[in-house]
Amino acid sequence: MNKIIGLVFCLIFTGCSTLGTYNPATGRSEFILIPTSEEVLMGQSIHAQILTENQLSTNEESLARVDRVGQRLALLSDRQDYPYHFFLIEKDEFNAFTTPGGNIYFYTGLLNHLETDDQVASVLAHEIGHCAARHTVKKFQAALGYNLLGSIIFSQFEMGAIAQKIAGLSSNAVMNIVFSAYGRQDEFEADRLGIKYMYLAGYKLEAMGETFEILKKGSKEEGPPLILRSHPYLEDRIEAAKKEIETVEAKYGR
Repeated sequence: MNKIIGLVFCLIFTGCSTLGTYNPATGRSEFILIPTSEEVLMGQSIHAQILTENQLSTNEESLARVDRVGQRLALLSDRQDYPYHFFLIEKDEFNAFTTPGGNIYFYTGLLNHLETDDQVASVLAHEIGHCAARHTVKKFQAALGYNLLGSIIFSQFEMGAIAQKIAGLSSNAVMNIVFSAYGRQDEFEADRLGIKYMYLAGYKLEAMGETFEILKKGSKEEGPPLILRSHPYLEDRIEAAKKEIETVEAKYGR
């Protein structure tokens, strides 16, 4: 018992985890128990599960397009403690999503409806925003809850403990966490950061509005796509994005 209490004190008061770490993307000090090394291992475990249920595209031109745009934006992310990886899922859906460790997935159904690299950038920049703000890992941390804390304490921070826990969950359980909705404020924040990264990378910011319109049209035809999980607040996001775009040059210059 004393050993466990000591470990809890270590977590809370001495920063053995990333507890209380300042995040430059959000401007907040955040309660994150999962260190970057563990987050990357989690992402690898989740990727293996994604591959059991999805087929990755082998279209070299499309893959190169997504990776080229994604890496250009990733260089400007406020989070640089892991590399970013971009994957293209062969599926006729208007979706994109992010998993812990910097893995970003784009559906061919969405890519095929985006005419310009600027529009592609608007989707990828939003997802990179979720990474930079640590929304994705916080979502997993919240879903695992006290079980996560227990695994850290009892394993004494053994490398891979949380990733092993993820691997032990059913594929449905893991994907339910992946596809669970972000909070409304998280979506606004990812949009804001996405606009920042697009601007700094030299992409046309009006492409974000164009992409919203494409997604709106797709949602009417096929139902709300994952990237619009904040629905019915889409119009609020569009208005917030317009206001952010008006101030972006004053905020970030060039």
